[in-house]
Amino acid sequence: MILKYQQIKELIRIGSIKIDPFDEELQLQPSSIDLRTSDRFYRYPKEIEPELQILDPKNPYLNILEKDFISEQGIVIEPAKFLIIETLEYISVPENITVFLQPKFRLARMGLSLINAGWLEHGYEGNITLCLQNVNDFPVRIFKNMPVVHIFLSKTE
Repeated sequence: MILKYQQIKELIRIGSIKIDPFDEELQLQPSSIDLRTSDRFYRYPKEIEPELQILDPKNPYLNILEKDFISEQGIVIEPAKFLIIETLEYISVPENITVFLQPKFRLARMGLSLINAGWLEHGYEGNITLCLQNVNDFPVRIFKNMPVVHIFLSKTE
C-alpha cells in the first residue's frame, strides 16, 4: 500500500521517517516526496575516456570515479553520457517501509533517464545515489537543489 500525504506527514512528525534537509511545503506531495540534487556528482576522469573500450566488473577503472561539485551554473550532461549524482536529502526509513524511486516528469521531457529507478530496501538509510543518462540529442543542464526524483513509500508486511 502506497502511503498518502497524511500518513507520510505523521511518520515524519513522529520521527519514523527522517529526511534532512526537508521542506514540507516544497517537497511533500499527495503520495510522494520530492528529492533534490546535491552539489556532488561522480564521473570517469575525462583523461581516461579515450582509453576506455569496454567497462567490465573486473576492470579497475570502475574504482576510479572522480568526485566533483556542481557550480552555480549547473552541469551539462552531453547526449549519450551519464552522470552519477547524490540526492541532497539524507533519508532514513524504518524496517516496515520500502521506498520506490521515480524520476520527475520534467526530466523525462528533457531526455534524462533515471537508470536506477526502482526501489530501495526497507530500513534504507543514506543519501540516494542516482544514475542519470541523457538519451536526448541535445545537451541537458541540471542544477544543484533541483527536484530530480520523487519517492513513494509503502508499508511492508
